[in-house]
Amino acid sequence: MDAWEAVTAEYAALEARLADPRVHRDFRRARTLRRCVEDLRPLNEDAARLRSLMHDLDDARELASDPAWRAEATRVEREAASLRAAIATAYAARDPFDPYDVIVLIDAEDGDRPGLQAVVDAYRDDARARGWRARHLYNDPPPHWAILEIEAGEEGPGPWVALKDDNGALRGAGAVRVTVLPDAEPSPVDPQDIRIDLYCSRERDAQTVLRVVHEPTGIGAYGRDPHPARAQANAMRVVWSQLAALESAPEGRYQAVSQAPGGHLRLRAAAAPGPRM
Repeated sequence: MDAWEAVTAEYAALEARLADPRVHRDFRRARTLRRCVEDLRPLNEDAARLRSLMHDLDDARELASDPAWRAEATRVEREAASLRAAIATAYAARDPFDPYDVIVLIDAEDGDRPGLQAVVDAYRDDARARGWRARHLYNDPPPHWAILEIEAGEEGPGPWVALKDDNGALRGAGAVRVTVLPDAEPSPVDPQDIRIDLYCSRERDAQTVLRVVHEPTGIGAYGRDPHPARAQANAMRVVWSQLAALESAPEGRYQAVSQAPGGHLRLRAAAAPGPRM
């Protein structure tokens, strides 16, 4: 399949998904799909123009016995070839996650809580300045790690396009590792492969704490929230984003590391240079 055909097929699939009323039960996914459609629209318009040129070329070739039409066929053929190459180049360079929101995993590798909090505050301030929203996906995070979701609104590209280069950067005094994941869904997962561990507490009015683990890979995430359904949904989003990153990221971008002795695995971006916050 040529790149222009792939563009056309992907755009049609996105529009079909967006037309499904069930998609709109999840406002977050519907918003991301709308951004994906807008992101791909210019390439889809180029693909439509190429298709029109190819039809014009067929017509001109049928009349190529006339020198004027033969010259026209040559001109259209060159224009179509140039446009086909431009679409192929742009499609190959395109990152399909650019319209996506992100989940940011922040690890203080030496337990530096002030350093961790400084990085969290920097991301929240940056999000506020850009008109985005940032919030914890795990309430009352421990001293050594935090999980943020960063969401944009309807317009423009998603935070992924701006923050993906932070992957693996060391912040603060160099001991806080940042891992940025697209807030995406992986290929369909068998529900039987998901394990949910619920942690009980004797404390009055304790928040729900649980862990979601994808057993075939060992990838997991904790959830903590006063509302059990929200705790599970937040943890599931972190697991989904990790699985999606494993499927699509270049080899070596992420490493699966143990969250704790005997615990689940969590993705961590390979160390990379980056601007300090």
